[in-house]
Amino acid sequence: MKQTTDFPIRLREARRMMHLSMQQLSDRTGEKVSKQSISFYEQGRVAPKAAALAALAKALDISEAYFSGTAVTLDVPALRTSIGTREIGDGDLQALHARISFWAEQYAEAERRAALSQAADQPLLSATFAPPIPRRLVSTYEEAMLAATDVRRAWHMGTGPIASILRLLERKGIAVMSDALPDCALGLSTWTDTCRPVIIVDMRPQKTTVERLRFTAAHELAHLLLHFPEEMEEKQKEKLCDKFAGVFLLPPETLKEELGARRSRLVLDELIDLKQLYGVSVAALVHTAYDLQIIDRQQYDWWYDERINLNRKETGWGHYPFPETLGREKRIRAIGGEYTDN
Repeated sequence: MKQTTDFPIRLREARRMMHLSMQQLSDRTGEKVSKQSISFYEQGRVAPKAAALAALAKALDISEAYFSGTAVTLDVPALRTSIGTREIGDGDLQALHARISFWAEQYAEAERRAALSQAADQPLLSATFAPPIPRRLVSTYEEAMLAATDVRRAWHMGTGPIASILRLLERKGIAVMSDALPDCALGLSTWTDTCRPVIIVDMRPQKTTVERLRFTAAHELAHLLLHFPEEMEEKQKEKLCDKFAGVFLLPPETLKEELGARRSRLVLDELIDLKQLYGVSVAALVHTAYDLQIIDRQQYDWWYDERINLNRKETGWGHYPFPETLGREKRIRAIGGEYTDN
């Protein structure tokens, strides 16, 4: 095998994605590849020969092409990161790329197996993604907010709460992956083989709240659907995606009906009530209220200076009662497994 520079990373990440120790992976190869050899491969000290590579691929339930990075093509991920944290390093990016590639290939294979068990004219689970709107150039807040409104309309969502945004994205043909991302990353989005959208979110409770998770998912949806001027700074692109996310989760007309067209001040208890109903953080509610001119700049600044900046996690301010979960991958694996067993 001609070793690629990231082969050690790809082997290590695939093994970890399968929750295998080096010894367990060796056992799964029928001891055709020793634990010591796997250690050497992951350190980059040697490259496996053809027989060893084939044994590793079979043990990991992946193609040999995965190791060379040719099985699945990925666009450069669009990262949504926490404010004020470091950039993701090259090593972390390589590891992320490997994990996404591994997951995407296994996911696609599970879909293929599931499709074999479905009637051709009545698929139970469609893998097709149909863009709800033509990919449009967005350069202003108003255009981003209008795009979110158009997506809700195209998906016949009305103006009420989204019960589970992750399940919604799965139903619409977007592959959603849960992964432990680097500390500075909340989520990312990319395209596999230029046609299948993928969103990766870090769902660990110590990393995020359910409201922040929902916002991150909507933000990444914006990255998939919108196009920005080439000269635009990344920081401004992120702000436009935030505007899209806010409107997608809670339409402007709905918030105006809840709060009124103009207010001299907002009350915490009413914001908590809206947070628990719509799954939107108090911070996002205040921000959107200002965008819609429901409150003025003085009231907006007061909320951030006196409340939000002092309680970033919104501790004690209620929470959205419905958990965000993923289900499609588990279902297609079950369907495909049943077909294989039969």
